[in-house]
Amino acid sequence: MQRLTFQDLKRKIRISQNPDEVIASIGQNLDLLSRDERSELLCELLESQETFIEAAELLIEEGGADIHFKKEGSIPIIFCAVGANKPQAIQYALKKGAKLSVDDPDYLFAIAYIFKHHRLAAITDVLIILIEHNIHFNFVLASQDTPLLLATRHNNNREVVQFLLSEEVNKYVYDEDGFTAIHYVPFAKAPNLYKDLITTMDDILIKPKFTTSMEPVFECVIKVDGESTFEEFIYEALNAFLENRHRMYDDIFEKYYYRLHIIAEHISAIRSKMEQ
Repeated sequence: MQRLTFQDLKRKIRISQNPDEVIASIGQNLDLLSRDERSELLCELLESQETFIEAAELLIEEGGADIHFKKEGSIPIIFCAVGANKPQAIQYALKKGAKLSVDDPDYLFAIAYIFKHHRLAAITDVLIILIEHNIHFNFVLASQDTPLLLATRHNNNREVVQFLLSEEVNKYVYDEDGFTAIHYVPFAKAPNLYKDLITTMDDILIKPKFTTSMEPVFECVIKVDGESTFEEFIYEALNAFLENRHRMYDDIFEKYYYRLHIIAEHISAIRSKMEQ
């Protein structure tokens, strides 16, 4: 019988493509593990291998693994599955008695994480489950980030931001640097977000929380007064890019300088429309 250490079992669960191999390895070493170790293996399994349900059954039914176990003492197993975008694992955990109700801000990181990293089509099944359990997306993490701020700054897919806006999340929440999601639009990973996030005079007139600065590209610092409107921020950014033109690669400069000009024109169009 092959005896494996706890760490070796975790490693095998992460990389194995064979459910039978995982079941055999767990079964052969189950008596060597504490209940907490069995629970941690269950967490690893549902986070890494959502279809290995028989192995999960072995850990719970024979090993006494706890579906309510919290990874690193804070994140419940079911929220680990949420963060890993594993809808089948989430459904399995629910059937075993896990809860999707949020009573600790730490759990929300798993939800925010999926908006940061995935296409909308890839997370639709998870979003449906969350919505069915009355989980909303209009929350602020302890880090002062929101799903919208994370999606705007890091996600390449415009439709993720559009989904969050359709859920009526607050786009005026400030991050720790004093900026809103609107301020990151010119430097977002996804193109054309200005059409979704900048639509009213309130958007144009939004100010940073305090006097602050942003470095959207290396060695190009945009300094912003606490009383500057977003419109003024755009012109400050244009000036900052011009002043640091000699330090940038041509494609970087052209990409963002063009975006800033397009947004300035978009702002002018909104102003003209409001004045009619």
